[in-house]
Amino acid sequence: MDVDFEDDEWIEDEGDEDDVYLSCPACGEDVHEDTQQCPYCGDWIIPIDPRERSRKWIWTIAAMFVIVGLLIFVVF
Repeated sequence: MDVDFEDDEWIEDEGDEDDVYLSCPACGEDVHEDTQQCPYCGDWIIPIDPRERSRKWIWTIAAMFVIVGLLIFVVF
């Protein structure tokens, strides 16, 4: 099947003017706001909930106390 497109029928996609681009926090390249992983450096660009970050620190500190307590118990 042969299809002929006239010049006035062919509309080239010039992109949406409302597209928002952000800088990758790792490499600084501009990436689309919906991008989850930077196509340039491969770093993840998913925002992290600040509460999630604080929970990780709490669990890390608690694990360190447990390890230190076990070491003191085993040594003495």
